[in-house]
Parts: sequence; structure tokens; C-alpha cells
Amino acid sequence: MTIIMVKIIQDPVFGPIKADGVILDLIDSPEFQRLRRIKNLGLCSLVFPGANHTRFEHSIGTYYLASLYNEHLRTMSDELKIAALLHDIGHFPYSHTIEEFYMETEKIDHLQAGINLIEGKAESEIPAILEKHGIDPHWVSSILKGISNVLSEIISGPLDADELDYLRRDSFYCGVSIGYVNPLRIIDVSSVYEGQIVSEEKGLSDIESLLISRFLMYQAVYFHKTCRIANKMLGIAARLAEAIGTSRMVDEELMALLLSKKRSERIARDIINRRLMKVIFKEKYGEELYRDITDRIGEDAIVDVIPPLSFSGRERLKTDVSVKIQGRIVAGEEISPLVNSLNQAIERRYVYVYGYKEDEEKIKSDLRGL
Repeated sequence: MTIIMVKIIQDPVFGPIKADGVILDLIDSPEFQRLRRIKNLGLCSLVFPGANHTRFEHSIGTYYLASLYNEHLRTMSDELKIAALLHDIGHFPYSHTIEEFYMETEKIDHLQAGINLIEGKAESEIPAILEKHGIDPHWVSSILKGISNVLSEIISGPLDADELDYLRRDSFYCGVSIGYVNPLRIIDVSSVYEGQIVSEEKGLSDIESLLISRFLMYQAVYFHKTCRIANKMLGIAARLAEAIGTSRMVDEELMALLLSKKRSERIARDIINRRLMKVIFKEKYGEELYRDITDRIGEDAIVDVIPPLSFSGRERLKTDVSVKIQGRIVAGEEISPLVNSLNQAIERRYVYVYGYKEDEEKIKSDLRGL
């Protein structure tokens, strides 16, 4: 008689989560345990003191919600649950905070880094664990690559388990109620229609609530000016330290490196002591204005655009979520004026200049006349 070990993970957001077999083995791997030391929101704990949650619990939450999708949509795929658990396995120190730095220096993003770990292209115990349980690593990675249609949409799509978890989890740990969504309801009103995940008409108000929560979380948390300042300062420190080859470090290892390098020590120490730069200039974004500012300021200031130029409001708010109404598929933004207005609001960009208080007069002088 085979005894199957089942463990209960007590999650503060969703309650008890069951894990067994290959899931337990993957959670116990060094690659997954590393996620305990990578904060989900980078340096946002400098603004929201409770935001010390990590990629570890977010990944378990995503696995849990993907498992519920798996049952509700009758996809019945073990590979889906594994892909959900491992979707962030390749994350860099401080999560998205300095991903741009690693994309420039190591020519890779966190998704591809994770796929390399799953497929064994980078040193990892994950492929051996999967093969021991009869799972093809390439089938798991194909879901993350977006090849597997409905399965891929469950992890990265308009109503995906990844975002349903992090909106609820980030809201919970930041102590803000604006990101509260009911993932169980979203899953309950979803179905598969013509090869894509859609919401039933009865779930339209729930979809509107989800989209509003996304918008408000970007405004209040993800684009909070002090979070942006701290994150930008960390990026500057990484460049000053020439921290190439550090993408497999964890948060505290990278910070220790930055503190040990002469060129980056001051700015790294300012970050950990919360001696942050301030907003010295803010104006509505324009290409010519942005060029003028970058031409004028020196190394004593940082230029930022919020939302970033690479940010697509429609893509990130996912307002193109499909709703099935009377047998036909309609985009949410077509049937809800509120949803359509969110697209326009989120893409109102501003250019900011950050600097230390003691440099304020010099920076203002450099920008005079703009």
C-alpha cells in the first residue's frame, strides 16, 4: 500500500492549501526555496511596512487558484498546476524592480530565466524532480511560453490565476482595500468558449470590479512615487556597482554586494536607511520635454516617466477580457463605459525628476525655463 504524503500550507490570504507529490518535491527544491527571499513588491515596504511578502507565497497562491480553474474548467492537467507553481521561479532579486538592468546586462527576462531552470538549460534540480514523477519539463514550459491555449491563459491571460493572486495578496499585505477581488467568484463565472477563457454574462459586474481594482492598485501601490523613487535608486546602484552576473542572488545578497562597492555604497545605504530622493519636478509628459530634461540634468538626478513608456494600459489592465452575452463574445470595454475610461486614465503620463534635497536648487536651476 502506497502512502501519499499530503501537507497543508496555511496561507493568510486563502487559508489551508493542500500540496502533495510532485508539488511538495518542487516546493522543497533549492530553486523554489530561493523565492522566500525575494520580495513580491521590491522596495515597496519602505512605503507600505507590511509589504514584506515574497514570491514564495505568491507562487503557492497562484498554484492554488490555477488548481481551482483546473477543476472548474475540467482541464484536469497536472502540468498546469506545476506551471502555475513555477511561473515565477526565474525572478531576479527584488522582483521586477531592476529587471530592466538584467535584460540589458544578461539579455534575459525572468520568464525565460525560469524556463531555462525548468528545462535544465541552467543548473537546477527541477527537471530531475519532474522526470521522477513522469512529467515532461518541456510540456510544463510550453504552458508558460503561451503555446497551450487555455492552459496558458489560466496562468497568463485576461482572468489569470497569477494576477488574481497578486492583486488580493498585495492589497492584503499593503493594508489597502482597493485591490480586494474575489478570485473564487471570477473563477466560478468563467468558462471556455471557442478555445479561450471568457466570463459569463452574470459575471460582468465582477469583471468590472476586477478591472477597477487593477487600475486602483497601479495608481496607489505599483506607481506610488516613493516606491518608484526607491526602485529607481536601486537600479542606479546596480549600474554603479556593475552588478553583472547577480541575477540568481536573493535580495539581501544583492544589497550586501551594493554596500560593498565603493561607487554604489552611498546610494545603497541611503535606500536601507530610507534616505530617499524627492520629487523635484513634475510635468505632463511630452517627447520634446522629456528630451530637454534628459539633456539638461546630470548624475545628481533621476528622470522617470509614470506610467513607464513601455507600459500599455490596455494590455496591463486587460480590459479586452471577453464576456459571453447571448451566445456571442464581446470585449468588456465595449459593454462598459467605465472600463473604457480606465484605459484613458491609466495612460496619462507625467515626467518626474528625482533628486536629493541638498541638490534641489541646482537641479531646479538646470531645469529653469521648461
